[in-house]
Amino acid sequence: MSLETGADQQGGAGRPLRVIVGVVARGLQLGRQLGFPTANIPLAEEPPVRTGVYVVRSRLADGRAFFGVASVGCNPTIPKTAPVLEVWLFDFDEDIYDQMLSTELLAYLRPEEQFASVTALIDQVFADAEEARRYCKDHDLRLT
Repeated sequence: MSLETGADQQGGAGRPLRVIVGVVARGLQLGRQLGFPTANIPLAEEPPVRTGVYVVRSRLADGRAFFGVASVGCNPTIPKTAPVLEVWLFDFDEDIYDQMLSTELLAYLRPEEQFASVTALIDQVFADAEEARRYCKDHDLRLT
């Protein structure tokens, strides 16, 4: 995993807060079972940014780009052993394990939280995705 700083430290419409680049690792595949498959990038012991949920634009090794929503942290509802960047790429469902993924964190949505149930987690993830899609549309963001 590597961390690249965006040109504008404060972010802004279309300008990344940070860029995280890493190899997609096989996770628990729980997101796929719950309806939102994620690409997992293991992070250092201390996440490179504030933990929480972000609007993202990710680029695959082949150059294709996708908007999405991502969680940075340890996922307190379904505990993981180490921090991870979990990216749900919108309108995408391919096997990208062991491939490089470059993810621009475009906007911070909310802090990481522990949910009372998996159902509550699912509801919030879909609400986060809706908010991320709206952010991209409202700010007229492009994938290029």
